[in-house]
Amino acid sequence: MDIEKLTKHQIVLLTLLVSFMTSIATGIVTVSLMNQAPPEVTRTINQIVEHTVEKVVPAAAVTVATPQGPATITKETTVVVKDDDLVAQSIAKAQKSMVRMVSLNDPDTLLSRGIIVSSKGVVLADRGSLEPMGTVNFMAILPDGSRLPAVMRVPVGTSTVAILDLKLATSTVLTPITFADLSKLQLGQSVIRIGGNGGDTVSVGVVAKLPSAMSDTHKDLINASVLSSTPGSVLLTLFGEAIGITTTDSLNLGSDFYTVVH
Repeated sequence: MDIEKLTKHQIVLLTLLVSFMTSIATGIVTVSLMNQAPPEVTRTINQIVEHTVEKVVPAAAVTVATPQGPATITKETTVVVKDDDLVAQSIAKAQKSMVRMVSLNDPDTLLSRGIIVSSKGVVLADRGSLEPMGTVNFMAILPDGSRLPAVMRVPVGTSTVAILDLKLATSTVLTPITFADLSKLQLGQSVIRIGGNGGDTVSVGVVAKLPSAMSDTHKDLINASVLSSTPGSVLLTLFGEAIGITTTDSLNLGSDFYTVVH
């Protein structure tokens, strides 16, 4: 075949044929190399895929002209977030909604951690750690280090979660925590624990047992493969949403149990 005598149409078809054959050859070589690769390589690739979270966020609205007049079109953009980055962001977000409860008589000893649930100063903490101190003998240490008096409401029922009201200063601005939708929790779902007697310590695990699988006397507990012995330690989703806290009741069952909050 004399290439110089080919028409333009024939040259285009020949180019397409060569490209097609090259693609097939490349695919065959790639598959062969993957089959010969050590298991560690394939496992690493799978882990990268499994630990990638896609978030769909709305992009800026665009106004376009139509025969019926101006119309606004909102497009969604997919943002890929690495698991490590997401965990760090969630921890930083949750820390803004956490306090440390101490006694007025011993302001350096942590009684329980607590989570802010209202901008008006409502906090949830471990009732079993606070109840022996009465109801008014507390101070809450905020994320910025400032301290506010706190009063525990008179306990109602058998709940092991205490409700406290902070006496806010005029300039105090609080960031309430976001609660997880407990009905959407799944076994094996990744969770984060923030606790520690001094500075914050964190660990990551998975949901090991859902509240629905607990006995009737422990329906308000959740089991996670992450340990915590500090009262009021917070269990979070990967998006920084509160699932539960450690309480006297949960710690009696084990350091991997948490009392659900909502």
